[in-house]
Amino acid sequence: MRFSLYFLFILLTSIACKVQQKKPVSKESAVLDRAKARESKPVVSSINGKYNFVDSTNARVFMVVELANVADDITFEKLNKVFRIQWSILPEYGTKEKLKSGKLEFSDEVFKKVGKNYQLTLDVPRLKTVESAVMVLDFIDIEAATKYTFDLPIDFYAKKVDTRFLVYDKKDDTFPKFIPYVYEGEEFVVKPINSSQEKLFLKRYSNLSLPALSPMSASKRDPMSEFASEEVIEIVPGEPVSLKQKGVYVLTQNPDNHQDGYGFLVVGDRFPRDTEAQSLKEPLVYMSTPKEIEELKNNENAKEALDLYFLNVAKGNQALAKQLVKTYYKRVAEANKLFSTYKEGWKTDKGMVFVIMGPPSRVQRNRQREVWLYAQNSNNSEIIFTFYRKTNAFTDQNFELVRYPEYSSFWYPFVEAWRTGNVVE
Repeated sequence: MRFSLYFLFILLTSIACKVQQKKPVSKESAVLDRAKARESKPVVSSINGKYNFVDSTNARVFMVVELANVADDITFEKLNKVFRIQWSILPEYGTKEKLKSGKLEFSDEVFKKVGKNYQLTLDVPRLKTVESAVMVLDFIDIEAATKYTFDLPIDFYAKKVDTRFLVYDKKDDTFPKFIPYVYEGEEFVVKPINSSQEKLFLKRYSNLSLPALSPMSASKRDPMSEFASEEVIEIVPGEPVSLKQKGVYVLTQNPDNHQDGYGFLVVGDRFPRDTEAQSLKEPLVYMSTPKEIEELKNNENAKEALDLYFLNVAKGNQALAKQLVKTYYKRVAEANKLFSTYKEGWKTDKGMVFVIMGPPSRVQRNRQREVWLYAQNSNNSEIIFTFYRKTNAFTDQNFELVRYPEYSSFWYPFVEAWRTGNVVE
C-alpha cells in the first residue's frame, strides 16, 4: 500500500509539471505533507517539575521541559508560534474547577535554554484556604490543536522538608537539581529560596533494598527492614556538602522521627547505567528462573557469570546475547532515571513493570493512585497495572503495585519475549 501511494504521488507530480495550469493537490500528497510537517515540528517529549515556597504568599515552580525536533538556533518567537502555554491550579485531579490560572510565553523572564532542554521558572500564588492542589501545565500545539499536559501536586501547608528546601549544584545556583540522587564525593548545596537559620540533618541508612516482588506474589515486606540506620549529620542550609559514603540519606529537621523527610540516594559515578558486573547481576531477577538466579549468586566471578547467563539464554547465539544485554540494561537505566527515590528505580514496583513491559500506552492518576494501561495487539483488551501511593519514612512518592495471580497469563509471555530476543523497543 505504501508503494502504491508513493507511485501515485510521483505520477501526479509528473503530470502536473507537463500541464501549464493550476496544479491539483491529491489527498495522498496532502497527507504526506502534513505527516512530514509533524515530524519536523517542535514537540514536547517530557516535562519534570519541583516547587518551593518563597514566602507566605508565593510558591516558585521549577520545570525542565524537553523539546524534540528543535533546531539549535530556534528563537523564542518561533516557539511561540508553535505553542500556546497555560497553567492552572485545580483542587484535585480530574476536576475542571480552576482555583488560579494564567498564560505563559517563551521569554527570557520565564525560560532558559540549557543544552537541549528549557528551564522554566514561575511563581504561583500560595493558596491559604487550600491544603493541597494540583498544578497543571499545558503546552498546546496551535496548528494541530493537541496538547501535552504535565501535573504537579502541591502541598500548600508545606509539611515536607522538600517543599521548603531543595538540592542545588552550587551555592549561587537559582535552579535546583532534578535527579533524585547525588554522586559519591560530589559537592552539593541544600537551601531554601530565601536565607534560613533552620537546622537541617541528613540521616544515613545502609542500602539493603531488594528487587520488587513479582506481580503475582502474595508476600508482604516491611520497607524499613531493608535499611539500617548508620549516622546523623547536621548540615548548614546554603553551605556545600559532600558525602563520601553510598547509601540512602533522608533530609529532615527531626532525625528521631523524620516524617517530614525527603529521601535520596548517594550513588557511584556509573549510575544510572551501571557497568560493574557484580551490580549488573541483580536486575536479572525479573527475567530469570530460580535456578538461574542461584547460579548467578554462586559464581564469584561476576563477569563470567553474566557472560554464561546471556549465552545460555540466547542458546549460544552471541549476536542475540549482545543485543539482549544492550536492550535490557538500557531499560534498567531508564527505570533508574524515572523512578529512583530512596532506592534504585529498577527495584521499585513501577521500575519492575517498566523494565519488563516498557512504558505504558496510557496513564491515569489521581493523588493516591496511578493506573498504567498497556494496549494489546491481538485484541481490544488492555493490560492494567494499578499502583497506590504508600508513604513511608523516606518519601511520599512510594507507589505499591496491587498484585494478582492472574497477571501470570501475560507476564510470563513478556518475560519469554525478553529471553528470545523478541522485545520491541
